[in-house]
Amino acid sequence: MKKLYTLLASLLIGTSGFISAQQTDNIPGNIIVMLHSNNEADEFVSSLQRVNGIKTSFKMERMLSKSMHIMLFGFDAATMNQDKMLNAVKANPLTVLAQFNYVSKERVNPPNDPRYTNGDMWDMNNTGQNGGAADADIDAPEAWDITTGGLTAQGDTIVVAVVDGGFDLTQQDLNFWKNRGEIPGNSIDDDGNGYVDDVKGWNVATNSDAITSASHGTHVSGTVGARGNNGIGVTGVNWNVRIMPIMYGNAQDADVVVAYSYAMDNRRLYNQTNGAKGAFVVSTNSSFGIDLAQASAHPLWCAMYDSLGSVGVLSACATANANYNIDTQGDIPTACASDWMIAVTNTTRTDAKNSSCGYGATMIDLGSPGTNITSTYPSNAYQSISGTSMATPHVAGCVALMYSVQCAQFIADAKQYPASVALIVKDSLLGAVDIISSMSSGITLTGGRLNLFKSVKSIQNYCLNPTTSAGIDANTNANKDFGIKNVFPNPAADMVNLVYSSCETVEIVFTDVLGQEIKRIKGDTSTKGIQHSHIDVSSISKGIYFVSIRTAERKSSMVKVVIQ
Repeated sequence: MKKLYTLLASLLIGTSGFISAQQTDNIPGNIIVMLHSNNEADEFVSSLQRVNGIKTSFKMERMLSKSMHIMLFGFDAATMNQDKMLNAVKANPLTVLAQFNYVSKERVNPPNDPRYTNGDMWDMNNTGQNGGAADADIDAPEAWDITTGGLTAQGDTIVVAVVDGGFDLTQQDLNFWKNRGEIPGNSIDDDGNGYVDDVKGWNVATNSDAITSASHGTHVSGTVGARGNNGIGVTGVNWNVRIMPIMYGNAQDADVVVAYSYAMDNRRLYNQTNGAKGAFVVSTNSSFGIDLAQASAHPLWCAMYDSLGSVGVLSACATANANYNIDTQGDIPTACASDWMIAVTNTTRTDAKNSSCGYGATMIDLGSPGTNITSTYPSNAYQSISGTSMATPHVAGCVALMYSVQCAQFIADAKQYPASVALIVKDSLLGAVDIISSMSSGITLTGGRLNLFKSVKSIQNYCLNPTTSAGIDANTNANKDFGIKNVFPNPAADMVNLVYSSCETVEIVFTDVLGQEIKRIKGDTSTKGIQHSHIDVSSISKGIYFVSIRTAERKSSMVKVVIQ
């Protein structure tokens, strides 16, 4: 896992030092700022009217995220040096985070091959057709035997937020989300999500739900969730998932903040109202970015992934369509170090790495099919396109399919601990990849390519009895005298009782959902065989953890423990 990019870490980056602009593709005279409070905007503007004796003409342009106090400010770039202005903004005591407003581009390689026939979806099921390698796919048919997506075990409508340049809402093969809590055209924010008349989604450029058609976003949406088993066109990773269309406007950093905030605010509202309002957004898809960009210049963009994660949303992001090392040379967004972001590169029908895409042993998590991918297109057409843009929606769709597994306990945990369970989903997805040579040896963190079936199966395993679930000790005669028998109470508040079997002294180890060790204590030594330890967990923060018993040579299966 990547280093957690917490808001605290972002604050340290944003305020402890002055970082000069690393790129030239920012909007002159624009700075995005997070303030401590929306009420500070006037004072903030007033305090920066002059910098080093130079008149700045500093002013607020627009609110980007009211709930996060993020605003776009303008200044006169003709008279005021941009780096000096950014440094002055960062030094202001009212500033939490600040950055330039950069411009992104879509991450798609124009197709250079003839259009594939409808249904030629090697990415879903590769039998070796058209020069491919058998099984160089995501094992979609096997996953669909378990679930085809759409609803959770508790009946929640699963939503994937696709942030892109436009969508054909009339495409016959797509299921777009509609905000049922909003009355169209009455100029009132009926559902209280912070957006007026947002029935169809959100267009950042027009500050409305006026969604216009574009090929890129329509194609991406089809891979996430084109209707399956309907006798027309193609099928997506999910057959019934809802796509939340969010248009990023001019693709500036300011627009990205607004776009992500829309998805985040709707999921937060869903959490707060127990599903009465908002949307059960489980993932976002971002098939755009800025080549060779450093995360230090984009702290607000990067921090959005932790903010989305805090309400239970994972973000799948496309890396650069250029063959360079993201770890050393940078990229936005895939150089952002958030544990709630999944960085994706592009594999071919032979399980090779596409030669025109980024890589990185630390920052790029996995590969996914992205070369000659057939999906939906405007005007009820279908087209084959290549790029990391096409690889990423397979991953965003996989997250959504995992939430559709009929496991009531999993969804109950996801609602009570949305951020923790989102990390479990990511960890399970990355742990379920097919290891392939093209993604190993410094190319990706996992060394593998997405496997939809294994990812879905991992959520099925979540609901198995923990004392009989798959593990190195489960149901084996050699280890029948070694393992956890019971944990109670579970959920627990201050004290946990652990009953386990061992003929030797053990250590009891608690880990969090990232696999990081939280607590380690010596086990009971008074008896051999069935043992019982009382463990004080009052100092552990609320959330989902895993406990195991260990010796120098053995480790039991892990059992889930909820601390509340």
